This record gives sequence, C-alpha cells and structure tokens, in this order.
Amino acid sequence: MKKWLVKLGLLALAGALGAAWGSFSFFRPKPVTQPIAFNHKKHLAEDISCKDCHQHVEEGVHATLPAVKACLLCHEEAKGSHPDEPKVRDYAKENREIPWIQVNRMVGHVYFSHSAHVKYAEMDCKECHGDMKEKEEAVTVSQVEHLTMGRCMACHEEKGVSNDCLGCHK
Repeated sequence: MKKWLVKLGLLALAGALGAAWGSFSFFRPKPVTQPIAFNHKKHLAEDISCKDCHQHVEEGVHATLPAVKACLLCHEEAKGSHPDEPKVRDYAKENREIPWIQVNRMVGHVYFSHSAHVKYAEMDCKECHGDMKEKEEAVTVSQVEHLTMGRCMACHEEKGVSNDCLGCHK
C-alpha cells in the first residue's frame, strides 16, 4: 500500500512539473512574419466576410489561405496607401500565390472539418479564432491553441453533437 501511494505521489509530482514546464514561453511557437501586413479590421469594415478570402471554409476540411486572385478583386489597381498593397500586384505579375504561413493547425491526431463546423453547425468564425474585426495585424501565432479536447467536448455536448472518439480522432 505504501509503495502504491509513493508511486501515485511521484506521478502527481511529475504531472505538475510537466504542466509547469510546458507553460514556459520557450515552448510556445515563435510568431512568424507574414509576407503582407494584412489588417483584418480594415477589410472586415469594408463588408468583406471571412468566406471572401478563406474561400473553402464552407465546403472543405480546410478554410484555405487567401489566394492572390481574391485580393486582386479589390487591389488590381492601387487603392490605398499601405506599403504592402503593391506586393499583391507583384505576386500576381509573377504568377505566384502569396506565401502566407499557416499558423492555425490542430494537433496531428485530431481531425477537424471547417465545413462541418461552419456550414452544418453554423458556428461563427470568432468562436474559435476570436474577434477578427478588431485585429489590425496579420495572424502570426496560432489562434486555436485554446481548443483543448475538454473545450471541444464541452461545445459538442452543449450543441448535442456526438463525442464519440472516432468523430475527431481518425
């Protein structure tokens, strides 16, 4: 019995140390530098929706990053004074996509479908990504690290969706 308690105590100590160790900032991903200093607040104020730039959010597993042709719908001609605006046209002239760096990823053992959440569950983007209407800079760090298994399960339970393991873990 005493050995069992010692093992349990050591296990609890190891767990506490692991949690403390993981909270150190050097374990968190460093912010990336996006190729264009995109201002979500300014674009959303122009009555552009998330779906206009992240075009496959309703029918695909992934939301996709903005394609240069979507940007050109408004920026084919000089429209503003932001120093990065000409970059959009430069990428188009070079027949290249904007090399956005994807920062929002679920961990590898989790299957997540944007269409299931946005189209079928009718969830608003801000439920996972925060209020982008106030974000004046490009996304440089993950916005979805707060989506723990417990948080996702609580949301599924609240919305009456299955919490079967194979629904999210494939």
